[in-house]
Amino acid sequence: MEKTYEVKGMTCIICKNTVEQGLKKIEGVQDAKVNLLENEATVIFDENKTSEEIMAKRISDLGYTLVIQKTNEIDKSRLIMIISSILVLILMFFSMGHMFGIMIPDWGKFVQLILSTIVILLNLRYYRSGFNALKHLKPNMDSLVAISSFVSYIYSLYVLFGNHQHLHLYFETAAMVLVIVSIGKYIEGSNKKKAAKTIRGLATLIPMQANLIKDGEVTIIPIDELKVKDIVSVRPGESIPQDGVIIKGSSSIDESMITGESVPQTKTVDDEVIGGTVNINGEIEVRITKNSNQSTLSKIISLTKQAMMAKIPIERFADKISNYFVFGVIAISLLTFLIWYLTNRNLETALNFALSVLVISCPCALGLATPAAIMVATGNAARNGILIKNPEVLEVIGDLKYVVLDKTGTLTKNKLEIVEVRKYADGFEEVISSLEKKSDHPIARSILEIYKDGSIPFDDYQQISGEGLLAHHQEDTYYAGNLKLVSKYARYDQKDIDYAAENNYSFILVGKNDQLLGIVYLADVLKESSMTAIDSLKKKGITPIMCTGDNEITASLIAKKLHIDEYLSSVTPNDKNTLILNKKQEGKVAMVGDGVNDAIALSSADVSFAVANGTDIAQATSDIVLMTNSILDVSFMIELARKTMRIIKENLFWALFYNAIFIPLAAGLFYRSFGLSLNPMIGAFSMSISSIFVLSNALRINRIKKEEIHTMNKTVKIEGMMCEHCVKHVTDALKALGADPIVSLSEGTAVLNETALTDEQITEAIENAGYTVTGIENGD
Repeated sequence: MEKTYEVKGMTCIICKNTVEQGLKKIEGVQDAKVNLLENEATVIFDENKTSEEIMAKRISDLGYTLVIQKTNEIDKSRLIMIISSILVLILMFFSMGHMFGIMIPDWGKFVQLILSTIVILLNLRYYRSGFNALKHLKPNMDSLVAISSFVSYIYSLYVLFGNHQHLHLYFETAAMVLVIVSIGKYIEGSNKKKAAKTIRGLATLIPMQANLIKDGEVTIIPIDELKVKDIVSVRPGESIPQDGVIIKGSSSIDESMITGESVPQTKTVDDEVIGGTVNINGEIEVRITKNSNQSTLSKIISLTKQAMMAKIPIERFADKISNYFVFGVIAISLLTFLIWYLTNRNLETALNFALSVLVISCPCALGLATPAAIMVATGNAARNGILIKNPEVLEVIGDLKYVVLDKTGTLTKNKLEIVEVRKYADGFEEVISSLEKKSDHPIARSILEIYKDGSIPFDDYQQISGEGLLAHHQEDTYYAGNLKLVSKYARYDQKDIDYAAENNYSFILVGKNDQLLGIVYLADVLKESSMTAIDSLKKKGITPIMCTGDNEITASLIAKKLHIDEYLSSVTPNDKNTLILNKKQEGKVAMVGDGVNDAIALSSADVSFAVANGTDIAQATSDIVLMTNSILDVSFMIELARKTMRIIKENLFWALFYNAIFIPLAAGLFYRSFGLSLNPMIGAFSMSISSIFVLSNALRINRIKKEEIHTMNKTVKIEGMMCEHCVKHVTDALKALGADPIVSLSEGTAVLNETALTDEQITEAIENAGYTVTGIENGD
């Protein structure tokens, strides 16, 4: 059984490791992972060998609380912090008023005693946690705070009741240390919530209710009661309750919160929809295909949480230091006390330096340096439609030298579109549209996007597997298909067939009786974002390499259009794997593929990206899943990884530098030479600031934005077009880049609506086709 619990009382990486190791030592617990930023423990255990009560008891013995059942108990920590702060301000007046010329009566010492005692009692959790950890020989940050506060309090009692009037009271230190740490923890907790807000945001996407259709009536039911095969109604503005398939209606669906794609997707009957996405403008009926535990959104949340809890190698280094850190600090504090007391014979001075060492040391900053950055990075990626399944690759991505790209579905749309039509006789549009309307073949949908108005009332209709479509009306025979079907009824021109082979086009011949009416050429065209993505990779100093099963002629044409210098044609999965292994000898290599057919190459690469569509994201085999189906996200991930690793190194440097500088300063190393020393209260303040700095620095990762593709309408003025063949050449050149142009011979223009292509890309494509671009007008 796997279950996630809230853990209270954790403050630093040592607490995290203590809880994690404590759970793992329980018989029956197979694995345990603790998320310090979320204050959660995910435990896999055998219910027959252990229980939640046993685990809770074990964690309680270690000084923490494993919450088995959440209640609506009000969090009192903020109220305690406010009350403690007010009491400490009053305490400071009585302890330091004389420094400002204020006469403090003798009974003011007892006021200090009372106020500091109340503050300690209000913040007793630090004592419980700290001394409990010490008892189990696993001291944490609370141990340092508790020792410092406790020693200050006991010393002050000794001074107050031992008639040592010449010695200073430390009641304000005993209380102030606790308050400053509490304030620091409160701010730190706010930053933790900001770092983890992506997961909470995803969890709120699923609606609480669903409109169940049963026996023709709509009933509102709780989302938990929804079952697979149930049919629900989703009105405009409502969220789709669970993954499913549209069985009635069509609409635009906003998938931005799942895939990061800002443009709404048009969905109709038989299209899959994702739970949590928003129906924009049309009422649809959806048949549920997955329960809540198997849904795309739940998989994203689960995998993102796993990524956030995973440790990368640089974090393991920090963990090793943290394991010995507190012991080292306690030892330095004792040594500081002994040296100063033995050389100075001044108990107060020795105590001041020893306490400063305890409270200024900060294992928190060291422990938070890496996980905070990883959490923010994975959250940022998830918001932009990228699922990091293995965060260890963040250390590798920034050093990539090569990115190997599978062509089909990665650089191209993985959808056949009409790229050229040759009409031989009248009636072509009517026949192809009427035939394809009745077909359930994927190609039919592409054809019907252009030819929609056919209305021949066929007397019979057949879909012949491996051949095409055949129908009759009265005395006439109609057909659309490949050579095997068409050669039975009409003659064709072999040059038209050879043309398809030369360009790696699929084709459909259309005819009536013994007359061929025309031929349609189809191809898997490039995505408009592909050229931008390749340029972006090159700017980052990375060499793109294209792999394709197409022949050499087709591969070279595509590589030339995308400005890719290295490519392989007619490759098999083993060829891709060999390429990866060879390139790894020269530097780090990433593979971008579909996650299934490229499994061998993906597993061999240093970093693997799977381009996935919607509900396929959880099944893809890779380190990173690109949910938007755009390789432009590879460039974004490289930028994100580089920034994340830079911030992790900054955080680790700060944590190590902070302790390396401030511990000697607190110990009085520079006191005799330069007169520099630190009061324990200033030490506690500095320690809190250190943790806040690390978390705030990690939040800077959220500033990294994905390169947006801006679309606009463009009118291109062209010289040199003399006939319809010229129009066809210009059309083909622009379609090859993924555009859908409207080319006019009479006006000498090409109109591209909502295109992401740059003026330079458009000009290059047209001029390579043999024509001159005289100007480009950009519209809204």
